[in-house]
Amino acid sequence: MLSVFRLAFVLLALGVVPPALADEGQDASTASEQRPLGLAQSMRQAGAAFEAGDVEAWVQHTERLHELRPYSQDFMRHLVLGYSQIGETSRAFNMMLAMQQQGLSENWDDFEELESLRQHRLYEHLNSLMREAGEPFGQADEVAVLEGVAMPEALALDSTTDRLFVGTVRDGRILVRGPDEQEWTVFAQPSEHEDLMAVMSMAVDVSRNQLIVATGAVSQFRGYRSQDAGRTAILRFDLESGELVRRHRLVPDGRSRLLGTLTVASDGTIFAADSITPSVFRLGPDDESPRLFFGHPNLTSLRGVAVSSDDARLYVADYDLGIFVVDAQDPNQAWKLAVPETLNEGGIDGLYKWENHLVAIQNGVIPQRILRLALGEDGLGVVGIAPVAAALEQFDTPTFGVMNGSRLVFLAGSHWQYVDARGRNRGGQLPPVSILSADVDSPEVMVVGREILERLRQQSGEGN
Repeated sequence: MLSVFRLAFVLLALGVVPPALADEGQDASTASEQRPLGLAQSMRQAGAAFEAGDVEAWVQHTERLHELRPYSQDFMRHLVLGYSQIGETSRAFNMMLAMQQQGLSENWDDFEELESLRQHRLYEHLNSLMREAGEPFGQADEVAVLEGVAMPEALALDSTTDRLFVGTVRDGRILVRGPDEQEWTVFAQPSEHEDLMAVMSMAVDVSRNQLIVATGAVSQFRGYRSQDAGRTAILRFDLESGELVRRHRLVPDGRSRLLGTLTVASDGTIFAADSITPSVFRLGPDDESPRLFFGHPNLTSLRGVAVSSDDARLYVADYDLGIFVVDAQDPNQAWKLAVPETLNEGGIDGLYKWENHLVAIQNGVIPQRILRLALGEDGLGVVGIAPVAAALEQFDTPTFGVMNGSRLVFLAGSHWQYVDARGRNRGGQLPPVSILSADVDSPEVMVVGREILERLRQQSGEGN
């Protein structure tokens, strides 16, 4: 069976959060708030059943966890192991097939619990495919390597000058480098601007010649003080001089807040996602402070945000629940993005709009990868899936980036896993972080269109 450590690690990592949102297509703003908060209870029950050696009960509670978090690769893996142990061979293979069709990678030979499945030819077929899914795929050019830069988190690009900006959590600095330069220089830093703390997200507003920065007090920030907890703001810097043009502090409302990601609409409206209390704030061109725009108690952890080309729709990635669509004018109109069963939406950090596509940086599944998602005409559903890159050598929890034409320029690594709660190295030097550029419109990108999706659905019935 799974080790107690592995199960405990999964439960601890997920934490206690509300249940999954309503089914695809249901209005997120009207999803029932009376639904039982079953995630924490199911985790406790699964843990108790596991420790008691009651595999059937463990499977039953894990099925509930999978229902609440359908994109969790851990829960899917646990179900394969559980089904195998209770003799549910077809269900074990069906789950393996679902994972394989979602492009997930596993080496099932690592699990002795699957001995009963290895006598079947289908086992080796699926195991081989899923091992191959973990091999490097796609092309990405290395733009720069950040060495000696602690906790880079934000990236922005000035398309008029090709200057690249990097924002850091640890020092709260914003670095800049021109296209023909090898060295980074300091564009802005906390010693010059008291409102500048950990830099969480950035975007260049070319029309207004500004660098827009989301910043906040996190314990990993070197200048963190306990009295600063909850401070977060949006800052505007002049692109040429680096001078602070305007600050927009979030008005305290008694809740923990951190504006973690932002995007800018064509009229200058800024949408920023709160990464602590899941919600989206809106800052209009004439507003003094960001105002609460959208939220729901069932959301868990908001990451990337992107706005449609016509500014009509806002796309928001929830790390556990996938992508949601919000009417940019009426937040009461919000839906779960409709997606095929072959798309696993778990673990999306960065989310970007390119033509009629979404581009997602996905680090919460194996393999870590970049996906291009073709949207239908109404923008409410995915009609095509294209993996751009996966499991590249430089990938070490890729996080955020910026679109430059058809190229995604992004941070290929992160330092969160290498530091403690105060931002101190857990041991040794922090590894360098590569900045990569990948063409999401490359002819080498494999597209899974409607016909192939239908064929995959038909194949799923052959796994019985």
